[in-house]
Amino acid sequence: MVHTIGNTKQVFVDWDLIEAGNGLARYYDTKNQSKVHPTTHEMPYGIQIQVHYPRIDTEPIMVPNKKSDGAFICYVSIFEDDGIYRMYTMNWGDVRLGWDNPYQYFLSYAESTDGINWHKPKIGEISCNGSTNNSLVYAGHASPAFKDPNGKPGERYKLVCVDRSNGKTNLFGAVSSDGRRFKPIQKPLLTNYHSDTHNVITFDKERDIYIGYFRGKMHGRRTLRTIAYAETSNFNDWPVPKVIVTPDVKDPPDMDIYTNSYTRWPDTNTHLMFPAFYQRRLDETEIHIMTSRNGKLWERPLNKPIIPNNIPNSEFSGSVYAGCNLIRVRPGEWSLPISPRPSSHNSYQYPEGMTSELNRGSVYLASWREDGITSLEAETEGECTTIPIIFTGSRLEVNGWTRFGGSIAFELVDASNENNYTNANAIPGFSFADNDFFSGDSLNHQVSWNGNPDVSFCAGKPIRIRLKMRRSRLHAFRFREGKH
Repeated sequence: MVHTIGNTKQVFVDWDLIEAGNGLARYYDTKNQSKVHPTTHEMPYGIQIQVHYPRIDTEPIMVPNKKSDGAFICYVSIFEDDGIYRMYTMNWGDVRLGWDNPYQYFLSYAESTDGINWHKPKIGEISCNGSTNNSLVYAGHASPAFKDPNGKPGERYKLVCVDRSNGKTNLFGAVSSDGRRFKPIQKPLLTNYHSDTHNVITFDKERDIYIGYFRGKMHGRRTLRTIAYAETSNFNDWPVPKVIVTPDVKDPPDMDIYTNSYTRWPDTNTHLMFPAFYQRRLDETEIHIMTSRNGKLWERPLNKPIIPNNIPNSEFSGSVYAGCNLIRVRPGEWSLPISPRPSSHNSYQYPEGMTSELNRGSVYLASWREDGITSLEAETEGECTTIPIIFTGSRLEVNGWTRFGGSIAFELVDASNENNYTNANAIPGFSFADNDFFSGDSLNHQVSWNGNPDVSFCAGKPIRIRLKMRRSRLHAFRFREGKH
């Protein structure tokens, strides 16, 4: 089966792009009266899908003001909006810290031109501790807002919050024209549905629908927190979410999935989640990573935290939650907002649990190289071939890295006659022998053969890419237009 990729960036989160081969096919050679095992498809070897850990900044980019906009940061989302970064954090306070709004949740807003230095504008809409001189944009257990490219001018920004009505817990929505002043939607989005977590809703442009990730419950002999999913064409009307991700048999029996932190991998058709796994016995949360090709079927490529709660060289050891969206703050990097703190999930139940300034929570950045969250890696030597693909463009561009003495070589194979595919020869002039192999570190290396990068002659036709890898990582590849 041929996979049309166009000029969309391809990343390695599973084996979806790699030819699996058919192993050895046994047949009887009647002439020689013997059984033979010819190789009918080339087999991958020496490669693995690798997950890479981020660098955690040592200084926060945001701390809450305990009197004006909340004494405790729970959930955060950052996105770039026409040259301005917008940050929303769900904050809450405690009467033990001098609040006259005991245990009241708020949504706080900040903005930045560089993603590092943030300004909290005075919105003047929500009263907190007797004043509206603050950056609060919504009162209630609201998940951070998102921008809706499908929304009407007065509803360009949206959020969802949990509240009680008529004795039931419902999910409500709110809309805004400027991302600062939100108007509640009176009718619940979901009736009699409890989801007091970071509910993440966004608009899927490719499918022209809203998709949402909520808290689910795994019922039966045990009740655990899980991740549920729903989709709709109308933001104001949602079906009941269905559970799609649960703890598995490799997890302890007391493990919950507390948040989902759904995030789209930029410029690709790949989906990510950075869920907070909560172990009740330890009263701790840590961030894991999950990947998906369609947003519904998820895999956990790493069976341990990608961001533990005991972040090195920090004072945070109780819990950490991931926010939403990968943003470009520094050249060649992507950053994810996280909110670590030394206090645990249940510490608020104790008088000393909210007295420390550090326990108020802050926003830090966890950063990877661009597209560097995962890679196809050969620790020593390996080879593989892609499935048949059809592309548009004239240049093959790759994001890769090699150790000393490492390299990645590329070969193009005609895949138009797949019925006879048995280790097919390379397209003349585009073999390993002709390839100007890659070595070093580049986010956008242009692949060439004897100095020639032009592959437009096979655009729109099925091909395979063969790879020879030595002590190297391939993070991504894509085809682009370029000058001949």
